Amino acid sequence: MMASEPIDDIVAWSNTLSTWRQDCLRRLALADDLSDSDQAELLGMIKQEAGLALAEVPPTAIPFTKQHFNGGSHTPIVLKGIANIVGVNRLLSNASLEFCPKALTVIYGRNGSGKSGFVRILRTACRTRIENAATLKVLADVYGDGKGALSADILIDAGAGEVPIAWTPGMTAAPQLGQVAVFDTASAQLYVDGGNKIRYLPFGLALPHRLNAVCLALKAVLESEKRTAVGDKVSLTTIAFLAVRATAAQKFNQAVNKSTTDSAIEKASAFDDADDARLIEVAGILSAGTSAAADMSSLVTWVETITAECTTAETSLSDAALAAATELKGKALSAREAAKVSAGALFDDEPLHGVSSDSWRRLWRAARDYSVAEAYPGQAFPVLPTAGSDAECVLCQQPLLPDGAARMHRFQAYMDDTLDTAATRAEQAVVEAIAALPVFKQLTADDFAERIEQIRSRDTLLADTLVTFHQSVMVRRAEAAARLAGEAENDVAALGSTADAVKALASKLADEKAALIKAGDVEERLKLESEKAELEDRKILNANAAKLTTRRDLMVTDAAYAKALALVATTGITKRANELLDAHLTSAVVEQFDEERARFEIKHLKIGLARKSGQTNAEFEVNPQTTLTKITSQILSEGEQRALALAGFLTEVALTEGSGPIIVDDPVSSLDRDRSAKVADRIAEEAQKRQVVVFTHDMVFFNELCRAADECGIEPVTVALFSDLDAAGKIDPAGMVWKGLNVAKRIGHIKNRFAPMPKLYATSPADYEYEIKGLYGRLRDTYERVVEEVIFCDIVRRGSDVVQTQMLRFVTLPDALAIQFHEGMSRANTHSHDNPASDTVPVPKPAEFQAHLAELEKLVADFKTAKDLAEAARPQMKLKK
Repeated sequence: MMASEPIDDIVAWSNTLSTWRQDCLRRLALADDLSDSDQAELLGMIKQEAGLALAEVPPTAIPFTKQHFNGGSHTPIVLKGIANIVGVNRLLSNASLEFCPKALTVIYGRNGSGKSGFVRILRTACRTRIENAATLKVLADVYGDGKGALSADILIDAGAGEVPIAWTPGMTAAPQLGQVAVFDTASAQLYVDGGNKIRYLPFGLALPHRLNAVCLALKAVLESEKRTAVGDKVSLTTIAFLAVRATAAQKFNQAVNKSTTDSAIEKASAFDDADDARLIEVAGILSAGTSAAADMSSLVTWVETITAECTTAETSLSDAALAAATELKGKALSAREAAKVSAGALFDDEPLHGVSSDSWRRLWRAARDYSVAEAYPGQAFPVLPTAGSDAECVLCQQPLLPDGAARMHRFQAYMDDTLDTAATRAEQAVVEAIAALPVFKQLTADDFAERIEQIRSRDTLLADTLVTFHQSVMVRRAEAAARLAGEAENDVAALGSTADAVKALASKLADEKAALIKAGDVEERLKLESEKAELEDRKILNANAAKLTTRRDLMVTDAAYAKALALVATTGITKRANELLDAHLTSAVVEQFDEERARFEIKHLKIGLARKSGQTNAEFEVNPQTTLTKITSQILSEGEQRALALAGFLTEVALTEGSGPIIVDDPVSSLDRDRSAKVADRIAEEAQKRQVVVFTHDMVFFNELCRAADECGIEPVTVALFSDLDAAGKIDPAGMVWKGLNVAKRIGHIKNRFAPMPKLYATSPADYEYEIKGLYGRLRDTYERVVEEVIFCDIVRRGSDVVQTQMLRFVTLPDALAIQFHEGMSRANTHSHDNPASDTVPVPKPAEFQAHLAELEKLVADFKTAKDLAEAARPQMKLKK
């Protein structure tokens, strides 16, 4: 149960809902004959009527606390008034009323003056017994266009200054206004009639059983919502596995409940690309035979070879290696050029050009080889003629003449020269580098493309990397050869690093190879089959993770509805309600009710309280100790009904914790004058404890209430309302009508009216004479009221059939005061009556009238002093007896 509204609104709503529920059940009984769509439409209509549509966001649940029952630690409020009223009945636009923040406010107005309009606003905003929405409805001006919005501000003070509470018809009641109780004719009927017996139940004690009615209505709504929200939807979250087996995934699927967390679902259903690859791998291992192990062995060998070639390529064809080849070739060319320069200086005079060129040096080396191997074995080249022998040229086969011998000697000296030797070594290094260029057998093999596809089936990225690497290796090897041959450099793509990835693949393939070999073992095969089953079921669980979450959420919702249904069970509430009633409906309630009835003299009805209790109601029947076959309002007189209702209302107010304000509208309707006076006394007494606002059209009761308030030491605030052809709810700025004023207020009124008289006397004697004559008339009225109120202490009041004989002891009329009264009354008569035109009675001057008014004030004070002296002397007189 939630306390998002004031308690009186909840009670009103619950009773409305009970009526609606009966109608709802009647309509649902006919629903079997409707189509599915019509049934759905009916359900939607019922939910909309109940204000419980599923689309609405539920209010935040607030547990009931003591203050929601108008007791406990609530902050007391003062009702300051109503302001800015717009569109309500015929009330004046922006009409307002101010209330006395303490004690008593009495608002008088004749029929149609607008009192009911103010009360209707207050009873919809504050606490009242009225629960029928139609009765509480506030109308616009039915004689106007009725199109404007109805609104008002209810002014309160909770200790921090005046605060307006905006009011509109049907709005959620403000919790603070739950402290304000309203009694009017409509609510009075509820204190009297309760079926076929007179029923009365204090407001707070009625709540538990009314809560039962709300709980039953909520239970029906909750069950309907549960069928819609949960129903058989859990069965739609079933997950179909390939086979029933004891895998972790299937166990988790079976164990899902309302407490299962999102993280647990995520963890249990986790399945990534690595898991998928492993599933494919395990399935492949299990489906493979002996030949697969051999094929894997061949692939492993190839990958290992490729790994070595990749490592070699990354070293021998790196950017640094290419730069080294360029540098090596450059050194050889530079050395040879240096040797050529040196040879040019030696052989410029030779008959043939080209000595020291490449072709010449090849010729020289060929001649040398021929000489040492065949022509002159064992002799150093070149063999030159000596003193004892001749020598032939190995090239022309003729004897070497001195010039030829000298030339051969110069040639040999050149070949032995350092520059040529260095150039030769550099050129040899280039030859060796060319010979040392690696040969990539596997990368250039015919089955490379086939092997790449085998790799691709396991690792697409690595396969693409190897293809790119292969292309780069071929380009870079050709570039290396070109640079060693002396060709111009070309930009080449980066080689990248592949060896580690291929090495990792080799290791993985070795593991697969081992797994394939193990697969032949029975025990190992069972392990692989178990792993495959786990992976397969986890993959299915992963694909259906949303179903797991949906099922969990449905279980959470189902549990919430189960808990909610348990919370609206009525058995405990009924039991506790009865316990509370037995424990707390003590003699205090009965005594208070009896006391209130005694105050209004209705104990002759022989009424007593008798508790009746059921599952959804608990009532205290006003037991007339006889069988009644008619409703109470048809048995009791209207006056008795109003007195009984007031007794119930005041009992309820008296037993309610706190001192919240009360508003009483027309409390003495149909009451005789005797009971009217008793009601005035009771209200004045209550005004000593709390703020009281009374609306009345009865002038006699108004005077009785002011008299009772005065006796209690309360100065009531009075407001006079009136209406005209334009609007109602207008406040008379002059205050109460003259006949509603007591002596003191009449004297105050006369003083206010006299204030401008001296100025008027100086400016217009004629107007002054007219006005002063009227004031003497008011002075005469006041003398007459002095007789009733001051001299005879309201023992006999005009308009009342009650004689307050107990007040006779306060009546005293000393001779001197009687003479003063007669003189003052005579003067007032003289100056208020029509006098002769002969001007034998002069018009009193302002100072004279002021003196006459002062004499009246003093006379009233002297009478009160005389009474006090007589009362003080009375006990002494008794002692003398």
